[in-house]
Amino acid sequence: MIQPHGDGVPLSVPEQSDDWVHQIVHGTPVPTFVIDAKHRVTHWNPACEAVTGCKASAVVGTDRSWAPFYAKQRPVMADLIVDGILAEQVDTYYGGKCRRSATVPGVWEAEDFFAHFPGGGKWLSFSAAPLKDCDGTVVGAIETLRDITAEKRAAQALRESEHRLAAIVEGSPVPMFVIDEDHKVTHWNKACEAIIGLTKEQMVGTRDQWRPFYPEARPVMADLVVDSDTETRVATHYDGKYKPSELIDGAWEAVDHFPYCRGGARWLYFTAAPLRGLDGRVVGAVETLQDISAQKNYERQLEHQATHDSLTGLANRFLFEDRLTQALAQSRRTETLIGLLFIDLDHFKVINDTLGHAAGDKVVQTTAQRIAKAVRAGDTVARFGGDEFAILLVAPESENVVADIIGRLIVDVSAPIEVDGQELVVGCSIGAALSPRDGTSGQDLLMHADAAMYRAKESGRSTFQFFTREMNDQACERMTVERDLRRALENDEFELFFQPQVNLFTDTIIGAEGLLRWHHPTLGMVSPDRFIPVAEETGLVLPLGRWVIDQACRLGRDWTADGRRLRISVNLSARQFHDPGLVRQVQAAMARWGTDSLAFDLELTESTVMKDTAAAAAILSRLKDQGVRLSMDDFGTGYSSLGQLRAFPFDMIKIDRSFIMDLHSGHGAEAVVRAIIGLAESLNLAVIAEGVETERQRDFLQAEGCIEAQGFLYSKAVPAAEFSRLLKDRGQPASA
Repeated sequence: MIQPHGDGVPLSVPEQSDDWVHQIVHGTPVPTFVIDAKHRVTHWNPACEAVTGCKASAVVGTDRSWAPFYAKQRPVMADLIVDGILAEQVDTYYGGKCRRSATVPGVWEAEDFFAHFPGGGKWLSFSAAPLKDCDGTVVGAIETLRDITAEKRAAQALRESEHRLAAIVEGSPVPMFVIDEDHKVTHWNKACEAIIGLTKEQMVGTRDQWRPFYPEARPVMADLVVDSDTETRVATHYDGKYKPSELIDGAWEAVDHFPYCRGGARWLYFTAAPLRGLDGRVVGAVETLQDISAQKNYERQLEHQATHDSLTGLANRFLFEDRLTQALAQSRRTETLIGLLFIDLDHFKVINDTLGHAAGDKVVQTTAQRIAKAVRAGDTVARFGGDEFAILLVAPESENVVADIIGRLIVDVSAPIEVDGQELVVGCSIGAALSPRDGTSGQDLLMHADAAMYRAKESGRSTFQFFTREMNDQACERMTVERDLRRALENDEFELFFQPQVNLFTDTIIGAEGLLRWHHPTLGMVSPDRFIPVAEETGLVLPLGRWVIDQACRLGRDWTADGRRLRISVNLSARQFHDPGLVRQVQAAMARWGTDSLAFDLELTESTVMKDTAAAAAILSRLKDQGVRLSMDDFGTGYSSLGQLRAFPFDMIKIDRSFIMDLHSGHGAEAVVRAIIGLAESLNLAVIAEGVETERQRDFLQAEGCIEAQGFLYSKAVPAAEFSRLLKDRGQPASA
């Protein structure tokens, strides 16, 4: 309601003062009219004409003051005041729309809507006061008007806006709440109730919007948006977790973890935007919430998967190296030790090959659990893949502490593991490097611990080694060999040498063993024992082996072009033997070079075929079907039995050079060699002795019935051109 105007007061009008009243009424910009005691209009000023659209000439002098306002006769406010009607009767005409002035006695005020006014009607606020003579007798009344249409429409628009806001908030599936400029909650929707756990009845009208989120009172995002200096306060309260919205001017957004939400802790994404009045002033704020817990959990799962081994749950190499970098930085500041252990399980491949990968996985999982329990809190255990583990020991007091941990690891890891009813014992070899003694970078420590682990394996397994500088030299050489091996084939740096195989009774060359040599551009001639193990570990032995087979077939074709019979042997590594493409490679090489007159022989060690006898027998049978001869190399050094030997389609047994060297040494080698020759004869297998260097060794072999031999007594391994000359001088003739 509009307060009464200053000119709406009771006036004592002296006689003969009509001119004075006229000047007052017509001089004010406020729409005003006056009636006398007989309800006749005496004054109707221009402002009144403007607001009502009724000219003064139409009403002055008449008792129709009501005509500009109502369609039919009824008293206006001034009429009621002239008649002295009581308040209850005022209500009869105005239905509670009128009220006495709170400040001026005798003045009444009201507002009403007049639909017939131009422009779709008008809202008018009016007040009326009595006019009295000097005796206090009411001689008329003065009434003022004010056009409040714009205010009413603005108020209506505001109410509609508030209604729309309420409808949007209440009907939205997005959790949201609204606060006003006094930080009181005005809206709190059902979706917000569901996610937060507090009802609208509990929240609306309070300043408790912090309760669902924090254990103590503090401003939420909406509070900061309502206040001035939002950016500074956000930085103070939220430590950089929040940022301005890129879409909404003045809005802020954030992601945070809230432990007090309904149903447990939640990750929420929320935005707060200001609500502005018509003048642009911030009159409140709306805050929306989105539960992104599932997304965050998924992100954490992805992060965990990216930094942890899926089989064991241990850290992976990426996470391990990150923690190693941090630990080294800390150790430099605190001048403390860092220990790095490399662990490799002994004979793990045998378990995978014989019992299957499921059994291997069980062994890896059990071992991982044992390693994790054996280290200290704060240390990091990682699986690098396969059966390799690494441990980061943070600030051990001394090398002795590291040794104690290693000793405990070896004992714990080697405890029996039951897999599918079988009890397995798996040992481990451990290499250790310490910082700063053995290096101050993560790369150096990893490389040195790896080198120490390989030395432990060479020392007999189920043991450990601390890194030494000698190992570093060997590791550097190994890295050089591995790097250069990758380009050696392309650069044609390999060559096959051939050691003659001789008939002991005719002294003729009946075959040759092809032995690989590497002409390194800087290291010179590199022996196979330096590069074959590296090739085997890296897988480079596969392309290298294909080249050897192809070259042996090509050269053998040349040497048998005149119909001469000759046997060419090459060695197969374990990795080559289990290569699925082996049989196809051999078949292709023999077909390409036409080896009809060539007896092509593949040599395999006992250990290669004994790991999985069934699979080995199948591969050997397929090779035999291609016309390939098969020899068991280094026979007598392994554990193959007569029954196992009979299961394989071998053509020849090679007596290991160690037994030949021990002949006549008093160590019983004669009996072993004699037994091998007898075994071969009983199985209808050829036998050849390797490493024959003296005539006495040759004579013994002849006496025992061994027909073939090779060794320095006859020739060392020589290049193909030199072997061709030997073949011309001592080769078996074509007609033989």
